[in-house]
Order: sequence, then structure tokens, then C-alpha cells
Amino acid sequence: MQIIGLVLLGFIVWFGFKDRSDAQVISAFDAHALVMVLVGSCAAVLVSSSSTTALRTVLCLREIIPGLKSFGRLTSAMEKEREQFCALWREGKRGQALALAEKSRFEAIRQLVDLILNRAPEAASAKEFLELRHEEITRWQPAISNWEMLSKLGPAFGMVGTITGMIQLFRNMSADNLNIGAAMSLALLATLYGVAFGAGVAGPIGHFLNGLLDERLGFLDRCEKSANELIARGASAPRAESRAG
Repeated sequence: MQIIGLVLLGFIVWFGFKDRSDAQVISAFDAHALVMVLVGSCAAVLVSSSSTTALRTVLCLREIIPGLKSFGRLTSAMEKEREQFCALWREGKRGQALALAEKSRFEAIRQLVDLILNRAPEAASAKEFLELRHEEITRWQPAISNWEMLSKLGPAFGMVGTITGMIQLFRNMSADNLNIGAAMSLALLATLYGVAFGAGVAGPIGHFLNGLLDERLGFLDRCEKSANELIARGASAPRAESRAG
């Protein structure tokens, strides 16, 4: 991935100096400037990421497309199962609660049940859910950090387009055929696209994804608290029965 990223960075430098004599005027859209910002930003992600992280960075885009969202939807499904399990367990319907847990496809729910059945101490619960939180952070935080990085690199690659555009402008000023429209288009619109991509696209996506990860970590916190609560409830029940006897 790093080699591909470096090749793309070299391509961006070459592309910035590519002759664009067919562009005579400055317009609201400049494909040349847009390519420099987007391809340059993608190249930076490839240089700084493993292939798995780069893929997850792209897959994170599913979370903003209706019908393709999965991470947030799975968190909601996990929370629903946790609430159902805890409600059944508190009501004394433990057979139904265990049947629900056996069908669960979520590791956190299965871990919650194992801790309760084994009457694990709070230290054991804290250790197990700390590992689950660490797994979630390790899996998703690098991809989220890439989007946060893109929010800063977008304007930077816009400046690359601006610099190459200004160099072309100065070069064309000494030419017989003075065509500064293309150079001015690249110089101005590259900065505009870079700021718009960084502040209007990558930054909000990174913030949104961080919110989804916080929700997942919050779910794991609630699982840990539920495990400790139900274990304590089960431990106090025998003592209450013995006092009554």
C-alpha cells in the first residue's frame, strides 16, 4: 500500500504541471483541481495505512449511506438483546434468557452470560470487557483517524494545486500565447476544493464515525454494569432466602 501511495503522490506532482491549454476560462468546476485534491488525499491514506485499514477507511462510507449502514445498526441490535436478556433474568425467566443468549451472534452478549453463570467477580468482568473495548478500538480507530487526517490533508493538497497553478501562471506569462485561465483555475479552485473536502466532507465523517464508536463502547460499558448487577442480585438472593428460613 505504501508503494502505491508513493506512486500516486508522484503522479499528483506530475499531474499538477500537466499542460491544460484547452481550459481557457475559470469556471466553477475544474476536474484537474478535483483530481489533485481527491487522489492526493487517497495517496496519503495509502502511505500511512495497512491494506486492512485502508479498506476499512473506505468501508466506513457505508455508515452515511441509507440502506447500507451496519455498524450503528449492529450496536442497536446488541443493545436490544442486552435489554431483553436483563429484563428476562430480573423477572426470573432464566431459561428464556439463556435461550435468547444461545441464539445471539454477538460476542459481548455471550460474554455477559458466561460471566453471570460463573458468578465472576467485578475484576474479571472489568478485564473481559476491557479486552472487548480494546478490540473495537483497534479495529475501527485507525480508519476513523484516517478520516480525521483527511480533514487536515484536504486543504494541504489544495495548496499543492495552488502552488503548481501559480508556477504554471508565471511560466505562461513569458509565453507568446498568454493563456492564464487554466493556471488561475487550478490555483484558485484547488484551494477551494481542498477546504470544502476537508471541512465539509472528511471532518464531519470522522466526527460521525467517532460518535458510532463511542456508542459501541458505551454498549460494552453497560454490558459490564449489567453483568455485575445481575451477579450481585444472584448472590444476595440465597442470603435473603436463608434469613427468611
